[in-house]
Amino acid sequence: MANFLTIYITLLCLLCTYPSIINAASTVDSLVACLQRNKVLNYTTPSSSTSFNAVLDFSLQNLRFTEAGVSKPGSIILPSTTKEVQSAWACVRDGGWALRVRSGGHSYEGLSSTASTPFVIIDLMNMHAITVNVAKKFVWVESGIRLGELYFAIASASSNLLGLSAGTCATIGIGGHVMGGGYGLLSRKYGVAADNLLEAQVITANGTLIKKVSTSDPDLFWALRGGGGGAWGIVVAWKLKLVSVPSTVTFFNLRRTGKQAITDLVFKWQSVAPVADPELFIAVYMQAVISSGGVADMGATFYGQYWGTTNQTVALFSSIYPELGLTASDCKQGNWIQAVASVAWLAEPEALLNRQQTSRSFFKAKSDYVSTALTKQALAGAYDIMMNNTKGWMIFEPYGGLMSKIRSDEIAFPHRGGNLFMIQYQATWADDTDSPDNELIAWLRGLYSYMAPLVTYTPSRSTYVNYIDLDVGDSVSAGKSYFGSNFAKLVKIKARFDPSNIFNQPQSVPVSM
Repeated sequence: MANFLTIYITLLCLLCTYPSIINAASTVDSLVACLQRNKVLNYTTPSSSTSFNAVLDFSLQNLRFTEAGVSKPGSIILPSTTKEVQSAWACVRDGGWALRVRSGGHSYEGLSSTASTPFVIIDLMNMHAITVNVAKKFVWVESGIRLGELYFAIASASSNLLGLSAGTCATIGIGGHVMGGGYGLLSRKYGVAADNLLEAQVITANGTLIKKVSTSDPDLFWALRGGGGGAWGIVVAWKLKLVSVPSTVTFFNLRRTGKQAITDLVFKWQSVAPVADPELFIAVYMQAVISSGGVADMGATFYGQYWGTTNQTVALFSSIYPELGLTASDCKQGNWIQAVASVAWLAEPEALLNRQQTSRSFFKAKSDYVSTALTKQALAGAYDIMMNNTKGWMIFEPYGGLMSKIRSDEIAFPHRGGNLFMIQYQATWADDTDSPDNELIAWLRGLYSYMAPLVTYTPSRSTYVNYIDLDVGDSVSAGKSYFGSNFAKLVKIKARFDPSNIFNQPQSVPVSM
């Protein structure tokens, strides 16, 4: 196999033979003819199939990008093999189309499903093979797999004794998730998904398949682990390290209301959740509620899991967080895969196999990191803003544990020591007539502005690329926010590996700063 330098030189030479890359997009007919010549037969176009919109929308999780006026692709191609991906990419590239690669469609800004120039989607949903090696504790998985399917397969193959450190939403595609980091309930114990990447298979701009991107290709391997999606090629498969999980896990979930009570509880949470044993994960979901008397107040759900029995969980909370008042009735004891389903708000583990979310919404999201505990006054001020809108919410997710021990430059994902927790903000609405989009988004931006002096800067305001936010700015401004001090290295790698910026989206790592 050629080494990284050889591939890079080959790439530079071959790019010179593809002037069509910078030409205007070809017609859909010529693209279809190319696909047929190359025996890529599973595709749909707006005029050729009544299923086009259904295929487009199936993996588009943010319904904002299903509305009228949003750009649509010239074609959606659904390959089943790596060879078909290579052939499809050749037709897309030679026709001058922009490319969007879609794994699970969870881009918060719809960036895997939309573009500002004529584009084609290569949707990897049909590439979802899983090979679990229990003895050596790794899994090979194709990029079209959803996390729920993957978790279920790992648990089934290992008799519920192995797991994977990744996110909580069952329908997230593995591809973009790993390239953005992949934070979840096991991250305080085992790091993010990107920390557990062992190898990847990547198709480059000229169609070459690098079968084993690993430590032998240190720059590209480093960038793939948290450097954001849409910049590094078409990743068709991943080899991920599996981790040990206990036979007994307790999921807990309890609700509290009242602005003052929640202010006190969340203030205390900041000194408990980030420093607790890494086997304990406690998150907080906060949203305004309307009481039976029609008065706005705050509600909060404290949820997570602990590696132990219900009795052990209750005893631990009584020791470190008695103010919360956790009881056995707030807990559900089971194995790891049952806890995974519970955290995803699913009734049973088999529901993890559903490839499409049972409910979707219109939403806008933002994120922050917090390195200095928020005062009660600051929390109360945020809640005052939140009580003006019952369609907005915040989630606090704790850091600490192993996350504080991994160097910020060990992989591209930079958010490590010093962070107490991460914040996700969302404004969510049921349909496009429920409330004006611009009012809800303006409210969210107001809350985000209020939080500005309270959160982490490195030196730009630190945000999470998997909660991608076009408000952060262009690719340079966004890169500094998403990747901090790692951004400069990512730009150098991008300039060497993809100097013509063939793989790009509005906030992907650019070739220069």
